[in-house]
Amino acid sequence: MSKLLLDEHPLMVMPRLASKIGLNESIFLQQVHYWNEINKKSNNNYKDGHYWTFNSVAGWSEQFPFWSKNTIQRTITNLENMKLLVTGNYNKLKIDRTKWYRIDHDVLQALEESPFTQIGVTNIPKWVEHLSTLGLPLPEINSKIKAKTTPKRYLITETANEGYVFSYYNFKFNEKFKKNHPTITGNQLVDLECRFGEIRNELNLSDGTLIECIDSHFDNLADSNDGKIFSFIGESYATTPILRYADIS
Repeated sequence: MSKLLLDEHPLMVMPRLASKIGLNESIFLQQVHYWNEINKKSNNNYKDGHYWTFNSVAGWSEQFPFWSKNTIQRTITNLENMKLLVTGNYNKLKIDRTKWYRIDHDVLQALEESPFTQIGVTNIPKWVEHLSTLGLPLPEINSKIKAKTTPKRYLITETANEGYVFSYYNFKFNEKFKKNHPTITGNQLVDLECRFGEIRNELNLSDGTLIECIDSHFDNLADSNDGKIFSFIGESYATTPILRYADIS
């Protein structure tokens, strides 16, 4: 018998949910539901009136070996932005940043009854506005997260996936402007990592080629360009300024 046919716990998804929020998002949401149902049956991880599951991105990678860490992080971020996924921090150690997850079933119910046929990056703001008209309360967040009134900012050199390239970009920025690249939010850092990964894969660029592109970028930097990494990477691999510098045959 083939080892690809249900010899392990299968990942399941409702086609109707996938058509509304995307395949990756629906698979991830279903998996959170699966683990939270297990925790509910065993009365485990019950915090602030809800059952939760916790995991790191590396831990999720073991459950989704067909996704990159960038894809997993982007999927989580999309679900958070859609307000379908609530995250918390109930870790005993302050230095432990492992996220806890639960589903906002009120938002899920609103999705099922809403006129939205599909929710994506382009219309998430309209979706959130729709939720506000329904008077849905914002999810309660535990005290450890409430205390963080200002989002933490990161150096671009703190990247988890593009360390060498981002460090070199910061070096060139410092060389040009005599200071480090401005700090960015965690979401911006994850977004940059994802976009760099997409550009690298689509254009088949090595670290060496990207370094050469960074050199060309700063050598030809216009006076009106502030040199921030966002202007270097652009909106997508199809329109990225990197195409002007890379010798792609």
